[in-house]
Amino acid sequence: MFFRRRTQHSALDIWPGFVDALATLLIVVIFVLMTFIVSQLSLTDALQGRDQALVHLNQKLNSLAEALGLEKKQHTDTTQKNHLLEESLAAFQEQITLLKASVGALETEKTQALGKNHTLLEEIQTLNQNLLALKKALSLQENETETTKKEFEKTLALKLSELKDLQAELKNLQLTHQDLNTEHKKNLSLNRLGQYRSEFFAELQRAVGERSDMRVVGDRFVFQSEVLFDKASAEMGAEGKKKLDQLIHVLKEISRKIPGDLKWVLRVDGHTDQLPIKTAQFPSNWELSSARAISVVKYMIEKGVDGSRLVAAGFGEHQPLNQKNQNEKDLARNRRIEFKLDQR
Repeated sequence: MFFRRRTQHSALDIWPGFVDALATLLIVVIFVLMTFIVSQLSLTDALQGRDQALVHLNQKLNSLAEALGLEKKQHTDTTQKNHLLEESLAAFQEQITLLKASVGALETEKTQALGKNHTLLEEIQTLNQNLLALKKALSLQENETETTKKEFEKTLALKLSELKDLQAELKNLQLTHQDLNTEHKKNLSLNRLGQYRSEFFAELQRAVGERSDMRVVGDRFVFQSEVLFDKASAEMGAEGKKKLDQLIHVLKEISRKIPGDLKWVLRVDGHTDQLPIKTAQFPSNWELSSARAISVVKYMIEKGVDGSRLVAAGFGEHQPLNQKNQNEKDLARNRRIEFKLDQR
């Protein structure tokens, strides 16, 4: 009974101690854990700080490496520049050596040149003396030459004047000779053409017979206007064309005989009387006389006469055959168409 009570009492006493021990152990564990956590936090902070420091140190190392690379590059460049400078210095020293040698040669040449200059100065002084003597002699000679020159210039001017006169006379003679040759050729052509003109008028006179309205007057063959045209008209009638055909036939025959080198034309001149005319077609005798001459030329071209051998001219009333009398007979004589074989 007593034993049972003691056992129960003992069992009750162990548990509080065990609880206290566990509690103490728990506190110790918690303390250890807290200490460990605090240590870990401190260690973590320390490690973070070290990492940052390490990163910073790496950055510095990188910067130092870059700087070291630049320094190495600069050192290499400097070494190359020094090498180039050494080569340049060596070349410069060689040039200096050559220049010294050149200076020495120049000094030698200078010494020789000074000797030559001294000799040249002596020669120049001698030349100056000789020049002064020559100037004196030349001055005397110029005085003598001036007189001779003036006389020569006078003589030359006189001869030039005579030469100009002779040239002008020669030019005049040449022009005169040319004019004479031209006139001679013209006269020869006229003489030759005159032969054919005489033959032309003779043949034409035989063809038309003796008529008062178609006749030879000097060097012209004259048609009275009434033979070809009506009064105040420039259109040829049928009878007039027949009369003109006789002239055209003779002209063609004669033109075949005229040499090709002889330049000739048949001039057709229209003339009117002194009575004025003023119509819508012919405001004056100029228009009427010109229109009649042109009408004749056109008809002759139609009949086969070469147009380059024909000339049409109108004289109006300004070339009358009779200027004094104004009767119908005289007025009729002035109304005419003249044909003249002329030189072109």
